[in-house]
Amino acid sequence: MLELDRKQMSTIGETQLRNNLADFLNRHLGGKAPLQLDQLDAELDAVINHCRKAGLRSQRAVAAYALACSLFGNDRVGNDPSIAGILADRNSSQMDRALLIEMWTASAYSDFRRGQGASYV
Repeated sequence: MLELDRKQMSTIGETQLRNNLADFLNRHLGGKAPLQLDQLDAELDAVINHCRKAGLRSQRAVAAYALACSLFGNDRVGNDPSIAGILADRNSSQMDRALLIEMWTASAYSDFRRGQGASYV
């Protein structure tokens, strides 16, 4: 019978998370991923590690952060005071933190579109 220890299970879980994130970003970026697959894997590993250190554990929270980084860049997201506050708030639930990151992303994207002179239909 196959037995897996905790480290092996954790590795499998992280690999699955990275694969899910790659699929998620591909869907949300319209198949126009800015990086080649090997670069994307390395970038996602870095984002996942950053999220873990910040206490984000749910796939939704990590995916929200990864999407924000993909749209606006790691530096802008990582240095934003609102995002820093969300990451620092370890007392809020994973769902609340994910929703706050999603709201930040929507607001930042709206600001970006307005700055581009995009018309809304």
